[in-house]
Amino acid sequence: MTILLALLVWRTVLVPLDPDLILPAGLLALLIAFAATFGVPLAGGRVSFVPMMAVAAYLVLGLVPAAWVAFLGALLPEITRYFWGERLGMRRDPELLQTLGLGAANVIIQMLSILAGATAFESLGGRTPLTAVDLPLVPLLLILGLIYLGVNFLAAGIYMATRSRQALTMYLHALPSLLLYEGLPLVFAPLLALIQNDLGQVAFLLFAVILVAFSLIVHNLAMTSRRLERRVKELGGLQAVGQALSSTLDLEAILGAIHRQVGELMPAHNFYVALYNTESDEISFPLAVEAGRPVRWRARRSGSGLSEHVMRTGQPLLIPDDVPGTLKQLGVALIGRPASSWLGVPIRAGEQVLGVIAVQSYSSTERYDQAHQEVLVTIAAQAAVAIQNAHLYARTDQALARRVQELDSILRTAQEGILLLDPAWRIVAANRTLSEFLGITQDELVGASLRSETAGQNPILARLGYTTDTLAVDCQSLLQGESPHKRQSIVLPGPPERPIEQTLTPVVDSEGTSTGWLLVLRDLTEERELERMREELTHLLIHDLRSPLTVMQGSISLIGRLLRQKNYDDMPQLIDMARSGNEQLLNMVNQLLEISRLENDRMPLHTEQIEVAPLLAQAAGRFVPLAETADIDLQVVAEPDLLPLHVDAALMDRVLGNLVDNAIKFTPDGGRVRLWARPDPAASSPVVLIEVADTGPGIPPEFLGNLFRKFQRVPNQAGRRRGSGLGLYFCRLVVESHGGQISVASLPGQGSSFTLRLPAGQAESQI
Repeated sequence: MTILLALLVWRTVLVPLDPDLILPAGLLALLIAFAATFGVPLAGGRVSFVPMMAVAAYLVLGLVPAAWVAFLGALLPEITRYFWGERLGMRRDPELLQTLGLGAANVIIQMLSILAGATAFESLGGRTPLTAVDLPLVPLLLILGLIYLGVNFLAAGIYMATRSRQALTMYLHALPSLLLYEGLPLVFAPLLALIQNDLGQVAFLLFAVILVAFSLIVHNLAMTSRRLERRVKELGGLQAVGQALSSTLDLEAILGAIHRQVGELMPAHNFYVALYNTESDEISFPLAVEAGRPVRWRARRSGSGLSEHVMRTGQPLLIPDDVPGTLKQLGVALIGRPASSWLGVPIRAGEQVLGVIAVQSYSSTERYDQAHQEVLVTIAAQAAVAIQNAHLYARTDQALARRVQELDSILRTAQEGILLLDPAWRIVAANRTLSEFLGITQDELVGASLRSETAGQNPILARLGYTTDTLAVDCQSLLQGESPHKRQSIVLPGPPERPIEQTLTPVVDSEGTSTGWLLVLRDLTEERELERMREELTHLLIHDLRSPLTVMQGSISLIGRLLRQKNYDDMPQLIDMARSGNEQLLNMVNQLLEISRLENDRMPLHTEQIEVAPLLAQAAGRFVPLAETADIDLQVVAEPDLLPLHVDAALMDRVLGNLVDNAIKFTPDGGRVRLWARPDPAASSPVVLIEVADTGPGIPPEFLGNLFRKFQRVPNQAGRRRGSGLGLYFCRLVVESHGGQISVASLPGQGSSFTLRLPAGQAESQI
């Protein structure tokens, strides 16, 4: 990689890159890095749209810029995974050198692939940038893609061979899938290049957004599939454990079956089961495995090791890394060889902890996670059943009676209405809360059927907001696994009427077979009332703040006038500053009130017919002194014969003022702010476009989508004044209340333009 990088730097120094290519090169590098980061795991690596984007980068930029793009696009994902992999839900190499080694391998593979493909393409007469595709060029593009893929797959195979024979075998078996995932999208590389070269940056950005979205969709689908596969495997292992436990009472056979199934679901080369004897206060190890081989560990007195800690707390303990540091933090003694990752769960029989099942790893690449813990907890629960089977037989009746009493207590004390149905929709249980909701006694409910025996609607079902058909549809969709539950809001008739959130959930047994239905009704009356009170309190606070602020402003003005008469030189300036701050706070309160009214459609609009040109001139005129101070060229251009607008003149003047003020605030000295209006020729009805454009620093693309939300600011952009984050949100509410639209277009370093799209001509209605 060092040699390739040195050659690339040398070539760049000889022929510097075209500055116009830096932006598309950077965007392509980011796209490649994004695609590689969120690739689909396969054959010990990841497959993605990287080949398509790398070939497209060559067809857009040429060989040297494309090599830089490939270099950055291959290295950035490994750095991203190392520093932020866990936040993104990805596995990362624990050592920086391993990360850099993998990044170097990817850089070599990508750069060699680009170099080989480009050399063949150009030697046969191909040229970049690609601006058109004709028939003679198709074979050259095909050769480019095939050579790129061939070198890419060959280099990747060599790298896999250096890792292990198993990795190479897995890679060779996955070659058809690799060709499908990475080969087929290559046909779109010329299209991507043509979009950039012919249609421009905006079209390319739109296509890039589509690629990013598609990459995320494919990545999420792949990860979901892997999770499902893992879950299916876990369920199969748990079923096998259950069968083994039910087929024998021999402890050695039971523990051996547990170890075999745990080894199928997680790294279990180092595994042990510890059992606690309460009478002798000793811990024995009926099964222990080291490096995949059974060993015998001597029993010992209970002490302060990890096993004792799990037994004492009765809770699972997961230490994914830094085991020595965690031991020190927990105050636990280190017994034996320190592990890199450790997981132990208690074997619980009711409230009694019988022992511990634990796995530990001495390899930094094998780490246990929450999913492993959940599986081991389930297996430990099954093991506890087997170990205490004889005791449980004797206590079955007592435990059953206790569970029935607990269920009855839950039904009686729950604040939610609970209705339990059997598969035939016959009511098995209904609590008192549900009876009060429906106005039907519990005796009438229990045993009643929700199926209509006549042509009429079942009265109980009708009060629950269901018909026979809708309940059947919901039950069928739940059985098919479309969702874990069905939730809907209904209003139970009164008096008083009661808003209810109703949730239907299937009741399943240990084998996952549906044995009935659970319907839970939650009263939303208090929640709705609290929400209403919160809104009223917000408005009350705003109004209460407005009055004292107004009084404060008048008082400060009077004090300032009195102090000036006594010639206190510094006091008037201080009072003016206080008045200015007070006015600013009062304006913010007023704006919050107006925003609240606009949000709730309670803002009256006093519309009138307004000519566009005077409206623009008035809005811009207030800022002429400010623009002249900053040497900003403030231009107002309105095309002739524009249809008038039917708007609230005061509100629309404030909207334009906010936009012009923002433009001046972020435009550097000597820049230009342009306010213009023209008709929209593409509109089916009369529409006037009003735009405020500046030559400021522009807005990064990632912030454009949220720019018109409340309290949104672009970070790291300091204007001449600090804003409240409400101006653009206010503009959007006002424009939309007039039936219009507001949008923004911007590129970093090229300024911004805000466009209002307002209906013109005769107004159909006025608010």
